Amino acid sequence: MKTRMSMVVLGFLVLVALTANAQMTMSATGKEVMITGDFSCTSCKLSHPETPCAADCCKTCIKAGDPALLTAEDGQMYLLLSGEKQEKMMTPEIEMLLGGKVKVSGMLVKGMGIQVIYVKEIKKA
Repeated sequence: MKTRMSMVVLGFLVLVALTANAQMTMSATGKEVMITGDFSCTSCKLSHPETPCAADCCKTCIKAGDPALLTAEDGQMYLLLSGEKQEKMMTPEIEMLLGGKVKVSGMLVKGMGIQVIYVKEIKKA
């Protein structure tokens, strides 16, 4: 069961990565946003949406390659990607915010059923 869930999450992440890369290649257009919500890893949020993930768990997941996720107060979920090509989004300062409420500003791009924010700034809400 765990292996099957891992394969589903891995497949989802590959799809997200390919979509995000295609979006960037096609000169992604969207709108500037600032959204407040819960900052977590994608895997834990999808595995147990009703239970908040501990910050240490999220750090481990993200270091293993899981994309960061923002869940807005209205329940909408946004994958968070670096706003700068080939630059890391997760710094030690940003990792400290995992598991808490944050304000994310950046470019919101929607396509093929996925919502992505190319992050300019993440700060504590």
